[in-house]
Amino acid sequence: MTYDAIILGAGINGCGIARELAERGQRVLVLDKGAIGGGTSSRSSRLIHGGLRYLETRQFGLVREALADRLELLGRYPELVSMRPFYLPIYRTSPRPAWRLWTGIKLYDALAGQHNIYRSRKVARKRFAREFPALKREGIRAVLRYYDGKTNDLALTKRVAEDAQELGCVFREGVDVQHMAWDETGFEVSVGKKKYSSHILINATGPWIDEVTARYHLPSRFHIRKVSGIHIFVDGLLTPHPMFLQTEGKRVFFVIPEPERDQTMIGTTEREEPGRVDDVVVQEKDIDYLIREVNAYLVPDHRLQRTDITSATVGIRPLVEQKGDATDLSREYELDLHTRGQTQFLNIFGGKLTTYLSLSRRVAKTLGIKKIVSIALRA
Repeated sequence: MTYDAIILGAGINGCGIARELAERGQRVLVLDKGAIGGGTSSRSSRLIHGGLRYLETRQFGLVREALADRLELLGRYPELVSMRPFYLPIYRTSPRPAWRLWTGIKLYDALAGQHNIYRSRKVARKRFAREFPALKREGIRAVLRYYDGKTNDLALTKRVAEDAQELGCVFREGVDVQHMAWDETGFEVSVGKKKYSSHILINATGPWIDEVTARYHLPSRFHIRKVSGIHIFVDGLLTPHPMFLQTEGKRVFFVIPEPERDQTMIGTTEREEPGRVDDVVVQEKDIDYLIREVNAYLVPDHRLQRTDITSATVGIRPLVEQKGDATDLSREYELDLHTRGQTQFLNIFGGKLTTYLSLSRRVAKTLGIKKIVSIALRA
């Protein structure tokens, strides 16, 4: 069968690109060796956010883009994306002073644009102590509150896939591409006994991207660094609202209550993974690290034990390769286009849950696929 575009990978970026291209009149096939959203797209912190901490590394463009996407997603999927207050208590031992964090939060508000109605503020320490009884009171210098988006990452990815299917996209899950051929006339992709052809092939396989380009001898100008993130879960609501907390080593982590599931999610870690993506598993030292860090903020009666952890997940962030510590790597993505005759091959390096909308539009623009313009004729 012949399609206008074939996409490898049914994560949030693959699904978003499929939807965008279908809206522009393209016949799209999406192939995935697993299930829709079964990889990193279902193992995130479940946030639709600009990335407050990215301001520290001066990723202003990415933050502005993500906040614009956040606003659009709030309107497009109000049943899946909602704004939540995030509390940031600052203690005497906190590595960043209150004035610096307050400046960053106000800049975050400004980058969200004039349509942002969710403004940050300072919270009285007594009020914070009443609302967050599990948190230590001693040593608090200030409490800040800002807003960001919360979602169910897997549900959002599946919804985007459903929207793409309604526009005519075809998804095939649980398939293995045995062979791929590419010449100036097009691509031919073999899946079992079936063969699919197209003039456009998009590699949106996230953390698997380097493995895919190597297996099928596809060109690439970039590589990724695979950075794992662990989340742990406990029953019940540890806090009434999400929290943004700092470690002594200047890292950050979230405590996010999920009342719809009567559980609390805590994370995340950041460790570079040298091996194959499918070989990465949750390690006990990562669970111990998160327990230790969150317990540093909790009063004795609420501190966690290993037996309190009901489950743990690990996801891999595909960060574009560059020098530096994994914690400070840019979350910017790269679109890597290669042409041969009238054919186009595009690698998607990086990308995050929140920015799939803008990434998908940039993909369409990069491929030269224009929007369909309907002209209403006057009677």
